[in-house]
Amino acid sequence: MPSRPRPLRPKRPITPLRLLVGLARPHKGRIALGALFYLLAGSASMAQLWMIGRIVDEGFIARDGSGLVFWLSLTALAVIAQPVFWSLGFRQFVGAEAAGQRAIVRRLTDHLNAAGTGVRGRVPAGELVNLPSEDTRRAARSIADVGFFFNNFAMFTVGSALVWSIHPLLGVVIIAGSAVTSVVTGPLLGRLQRRQSDYREMIGDLTAHAADIVGGLRVLRGIGGDVLFAERYRERSSALRDKGYRVANSSSWIHAMRHSMPIVFVAAITWTGAILAADGAITIGGLASAFSFATVFIAVSGNFIGLAHFLVAAWVAAGRIAGFLHVGPDVDDSGTVRGGGGELRDPESGLTVPVGGLTAVVTAETAPALEACERLARYRDSEAVWGARPLEAYALAEVRERIMLLTDEDYLFAGTLAETLRADRNRALAAIETACAADVYSGLGGSLDGRVAEGGQNLSGGQRQRLRLARAIAAEPEILLAVEPTSAVDAHTESLVARRVAAARAGKSTVVVAASPMWLARADRVVWMVEGKVHAVGSHAELLDDPAYRRLASHRAD
Repeated sequence: MPSRPRPLRPKRPITPLRLLVGLARPHKGRIALGALFYLLAGSASMAQLWMIGRIVDEGFIARDGSGLVFWLSLTALAVIAQPVFWSLGFRQFVGAEAAGQRAIVRRLTDHLNAAGTGVRGRVPAGELVNLPSEDTRRAARSIADVGFFFNNFAMFTVGSALVWSIHPLLGVVIIAGSAVTSVVTGPLLGRLQRRQSDYREMIGDLTAHAADIVGGLRVLRGIGGDVLFAERYRERSSALRDKGYRVANSSSWIHAMRHSMPIVFVAAITWTGAILAADGAITIGGLASAFSFATVFIAVSGNFIGLAHFLVAAWVAAGRIAGFLHVGPDVDDSGTVRGGGGELRDPESGLTVPVGGLTAVVTAETAPALEACERLARYRDSEAVWGARPLEAYALAEVRERIMLLTDEDYLFAGTLAETLRADRNRALAAIETACAADVYSGLGGSLDGRVAEGGQNLSGGQRQRLRLARAIAAEPEILLAVEPTSAVDAHTESLVARRVAAARAGKSTVVVAASPMWLARADRVVWMVEGKVHAVGSHAELLDDPAYRRLASHRAD
């Protein structure tokens, strides 16, 4: 039966808001302390501007030396305190941001391991590239952006209160200006969020397309498909560019508001303050402070718009991450049975794996045989039976430990040869010998400490294949399902591998999907599959009596 990915069912649905809040929750103490420092920094910054008026009125105009020294001293204290508080707050929030970024990457990795093959076909490769990089960075940055919000909020509220103390009309101008800014920029931010979401989705699709081209470049060139794929990539790049222009259009309006609206603040506050000073409603020092506040409010109001811009990007990124976290595994993990076992059967294809012995599966098309092996290894939901029980009744960890599926898609991670094989020295060297991978061992310095590059890029295709086989042999699974394990090696090496694997796994169950006579000569039984169903079972010599099988086996031998 086809694989049906199951959504994970957390206690509450994962939303962008819950994801971002959950990201900050473990660091609430650090964030609270940082917010306090930022509030103090913002308050000290705006207090300096209010003290300017006191210096002018009670120092210079009143010609009071003691008053001048007093207010200058307080101003100097505020000037020193402001950067100290700001630096302390910055350290707290940046530390929380870095920890949050690590937490997201860990969560994505853990979820990918839990979802397993449920991700296949549902999450493009490009999405998996962008999620732990750009999306993680933007989502984690929301923590630092919240810190900057506290700083600007303190500057705005304290500044508004101090301006109000100079004259209520000036406070009304500031509050009204903030309301107008919100009304003007709100719709622009909503449009930007929608366009950024579409743009981000197109980036994931295009990255996946590029990965497909690079991964299959050699094959594409061989069949002349590289030009066609390059043309498609060019078309999608053009569409992404056009979408980027639309995002830039919305972004440019927000940046324009960020730099133009505050200037209106300055003009309105300065004009209002000048009128009030001319009427004697405020002092000269009050006018100086009002003008200073107006100048600083350019940065404050601009920062609010900029923070809103960044938080929209964080929201979009959190939405992509939350969407990935909703992708669940495609196999049920509710089994509890451990131990037991016996004959392994796949009713859908009719393939049976007896206890012990080497079984060779011969088929004209590898894909159906691979699907049957995936069902037997519980990488797909199925009606497979192990012994007297359904395979799904067994704990998934038990199945993974005792049944191993080996394919050419298995990944080689960067690390030493010992870390790759994950076995003691004697078992590792024996597995290398069984898989005829001595050239891999010698090529890496004749030591298990030799380094295997990411993806085995410092090895040839045949060496990578034999190292995968050695890793599977070293694991000593009870049942090994190997799909075309020697397709990239020469006939002599394949003959040696077949003989050594049959000897090394004597007493254990081994299934090899291969029509090579080297494997067929060593097989205890041969299963002939036609269109994904078992057509006949017997020895290689017995099945050769069938002309169709003989043509298939002789064709594969050629």
